[in-house]
Amino acid sequence: MSAPKRGLGRGLAALLGDAAVPVAASQQTVHEISVAEITPNPFQPRKSFEPAALDELKSSIAEYGVLVPVIVRRRGDRYELIAGERRWRACAALGRPTIPAIVRNSDDRQTLEFAIVENLQREDLNPLEEAAGFVYLMDEYGLTQEEVARRLGKSRPSVANTLRLLGLEDEIKSMLADGRLSAGHARALLSAPEAGRVALARRAVREGLTVRALERMLSTAQTPKAPPRIQPLSVDERDFEARLRERFGTHVSIVRQARGGRIELRFGNDDELMRIGDLLLPKES
Repeated sequence: MSAPKRGLGRGLAALLGDAAVPVAASQQTVHEISVAEITPNPFQPRKSFEPAALDELKSSIAEYGVLVPVIVRRRGDRYELIAGERRWRACAALGRPTIPAIVRNSDDRQTLEFAIVENLQREDLNPLEEAAGFVYLMDEYGLTQEEVARRLGKSRPSVANTLRLLGLEDEIKSMLADGRLSAGHARALLSAPEAGRVALARRAVREGLTVRALERMLSTAQTPKAPPRIQPLSVDERDFEARLRERFGTHVSIVRQARGGRIELRFGNDDELMRIGDLLLPKES
């Protein structure tokens, strides 16, 4: 019988990743394996392990033990992690001699796929680590975006959009990696002109803009305002325009729009401007 989870504290299930072990794996035999005989997964897509989250996991394991076994594969006379590196790190830090583990037969590609899936299910990968995992599968094993999507249970557009994040500027990728910007913010920024992209990212962080607010800002900036529709002049307005030309001795245009309009007077030099000004302004008595 598994240990009761009632009262284990906020987020423990996510920390331990019990939702990450497939049903087929959960039905396999669990072994107690020496922590010292396990080496990290070289294909681990997640590159950063937050100390605070690891400390919380260590506290939980110290009190309740490892509720979800890690998954390993044999490598000679040792074992290599496929999934569960944080649990293994926490056990090593606590000095626990063994850790519950499921031993699987897995090649390198399957190991990477499983590590990506496990981290995605637990939302442990930041978008750039996710993209790097996709790139490795594509470069190392010749997979297409569609094949990566199918193997990892994602849509092809989702894979394509994640890969596009690798083309962002380094400063924006840094904001994305440390959580100041979300993947939604980063995808929105991809539609911005490159010249102003970093400035927009800084503003989004500084002002705490939501993804929707950033999208609205970009949409407004990129949608050119339609020029006001000019209305044709009536016969009387044409006559009035001609009289104004005669009065001011220069080209005059009446521009009629849906609401109101304007009168344009042109001048060729400063002298003409002063002459028109004298005609427009009342003479002082």
